[in-house]
Amino acid sequence: MSLSVPGMLLGAVTAGGAVLAIRSLRPRRTPLEEVLRRTHSPTGPSVPSSGASVGRGPAVWADRVGARLMTTTTFAARLPVRDLSLLEMAPSALLGRCALYGLAGLLIPQWIVFLLRIGGIVLPFVVPLAAGIGCAVFMVFKALDDVRSKARKRRREYRYYTASLLERIALARSSDAGAAEALARAVESGDGAAAVRVRDAVEHARLAGISPWDALGRLAVEIDVPELARPAASLALAGEEQAAVYDQLEAQAAVVRRGLLADRKEAANEATEAMHVPALAIVFLMAAFLIAPALIRITTF
Repeated sequence: MSLSVPGMLLGAVTAGGAVLAIRSLRPRRTPLEEVLRRTHSPTGPSVPSSGASVGRGPAVWADRVGARLMTTTTFAARLPVRDLSLLEMAPSALLGRCALYGLAGLLIPQWIVFLLRIGGIVLPFVVPLAAGIGCAVFMVFKALDDVRSKARKRRREYRYYTASLLERIALARSSDAGAAEALARAVESGDGAAAVRVRDAVEHARLAGISPWDALGRLAVEIDVPELARPAASLALAGEEQAAVYDQLEAQAAVVRRGLLADRKEAANEATEAMHVPALAIVFLMAAFLIAPALIRITTF
């Protein structure tokens, strides 16, 4: 009986993948201190506590790898900090995900080369090495692009919420409510990510004894949503100088909604332009199918 080294490696990889898949499907219990740490410092380093039972699954491995990479300024200084703050994602989690994506991109070409070698096709050493490095770089940039894409969608959600918030604050001010009271009434409803984040910021400002519009302004800078600073400036004017800002709030809401409409039109135009290439390809194929029989008849004579 002879042993096949490639067969043994293939079996080991398959068995390891099956074990990881089973472990990822098992229910996990997160310790209370880990939940509180994620809640109060969503953008801080994600380092699982010792003795915790959270060391299961690829996500925790990514956090651990990312926590080690966070000690080097080479990677940490190039992270999209505002996008991570907006998504309430730890920088170490993104770094770990990039590391795992890069490792997967490095191994995928080697797996293909291994299957080709089993089939009798031997490639030079430079080919799998270059393919692995190229695929790893692509996967890392793909992970970063996914974060930026999610951040763009989340900012759009914040902008829609800001337009609604401005209108509700204007209605509360029209009923003779104070600036702080109008803001409190406006943010008390809503269960989306934007509504919860803004409500938490206002509540934390109240408990800390600072003005809620200052907290809104800092949140707008932190998550890079300048539209959220508009109600902060108007409410600061109303709270400090007792100014009537109903018309100003309504005008700001209209400006935000016009900007959102312009973004939707731009996205629709980009989608339309992206369909030009498939449409041209279809036209070319139809022309080829129509012309091919005539060309065949001409060439056969």
